[in-house]
Amino acid sequence: MTDSKAVDIDHLTHTLRDRNIVGVTIGWVDNNGIVRSRTVPTSELTAVAHRGVGITAVFAVFDSHDGITFAHDGLSTPSGDVRLIPVLDSASSVVALAGQPGLAWVHGRQLSADGSAWPYDQRAVLERQVQLAADAGFEVRAGFEIEFALTRESDGISAHRGPAYSANALRDVDDFVVSLLHALSANGVGIGQIHAEYGTSQLEIALAPLDPLAAADAQVLARQTIHSAAKTHGLRASFAPLPSSSSAGNGWHLHTSLVRDGRNALTGEGEHGLSETGRSYIAGLVRELAGLTAITAPSSGSLLRRRPGYWAGAFGFWGVENREAAVRLVPGSPLLGPNHTNVELKACDASANPYLALAVTIAAGLSGVADGAQLSPPIQEDVGGWDDAQRDAADISPLATTHARQRENLLSSALVADVLGEELLGAFIACRDADAAWAESHTEDELLESLRWIY
Repeated sequence: MTDSKAVDIDHLTHTLRDRNIVGVTIGWVDNNGIVRSRTVPTSELTAVAHRGVGITAVFAVFDSHDGITFAHDGLSTPSGDVRLIPVLDSASSVVALAGQPGLAWVHGRQLSADGSAWPYDQRAVLERQVQLAADAGFEVRAGFEIEFALTRESDGISAHRGPAYSANALRDVDDFVVSLLHALSANGVGIGQIHAEYGTSQLEIALAPLDPLAAADAQVLARQTIHSAAKTHGLRASFAPLPSSSSAGNGWHLHTSLVRDGRNALTGEGEHGLSETGRSYIAGLVRELAGLTAITAPSSGSLLRRRPGYWAGAFGFWGVENREAAVRLVPGSPLLGPNHTNVELKACDASANPYLALAVTIAAGLSGVADGAQLSPPIQEDVGGWDDAQRDAADISPLATTHARQRENLLSSALVADVLGEELLGAFIACRDADAAWAESHTEDELLESLRWIY
């Protein structure tokens, strides 16, 4: 079953053609965080909505360097075909791209050739978790903060000169910022702000909170919009976790909250303004951090970015507004209101598939709610400055910085295995193994260069 019955596709096609849209790009995100796509003529949209576009089954085992690994038993040959189906669940599902005249965008899902569920479809994984949250009585709200480095395409020189967070920095890229704001609005991507970030030539946008599927879709469309706006102004955007060894690195921080009966379920009368649900939700995230971050920041670049002092969530603890904490509580307040309470996962970046990142995050938090997980006291300091004895006494461990340890964390996480399923988890690990093998035969600089522009 497809989403095509939700809209009048013939009418949609005529509308697009009246707007001189000649092609519709169907996009999805692979296990490396890379956006893959197929573009079909607008005249073919009605047919494609029902039968899809054929793509190879082995996209699930493409690695970050476009190598194909056959180490996963379920996809161990080049044989097999699946169908890429546009998600047409509303009249606004197809977006005429402001920065790419003549083209439109629609998100895709993958189905088996006979139309049945495809176990490697990442979108379906998130859909299942959203339904499980609903079954437990919760709606989920989510939003990404997207950091990226902006350089001149002609010579690779930084697009702005800083200082960090300053108006002077943005003044260097005024034309780009104006174009980007126009394009994001035209493409239906809501943001809360844009600013110059801490790193060299780094900017950040904060996406508006949405339901999880809409949030993941907005994240994908936002990056396409940024790339197009940058190209228009002779610039290039890098979303890589670590564009170079000297950079601060880019996080795509993931904020989530729970809603029950129209109210923020994390907010309460307890310490730090938390409800019991809120405390257990955070406890579930902290408890599952080792396996969770192997999905939310999975790449070789992620491992290199995970350094103390870079606000990358290098250690497994939580804090209240502590930007060195892997899990950061952003509490409500008299000024912001009780519905503002949310939880930020710092250890998340562009190499994560956003649908999988959200799925495991929701599952981890709700697992804590389900069993009433107890929350340890928050840490309000930079534990990177502590010695090993201090961290051991506080039961704080560093998150993985090697492939071997991150792989072990993936294999030992029952929660991640349950969320992804055996087939998808196997393919995901095969991709990470292939990336690690590539990294072993290249220098760090070669590795970072290879990942700089792929997201």
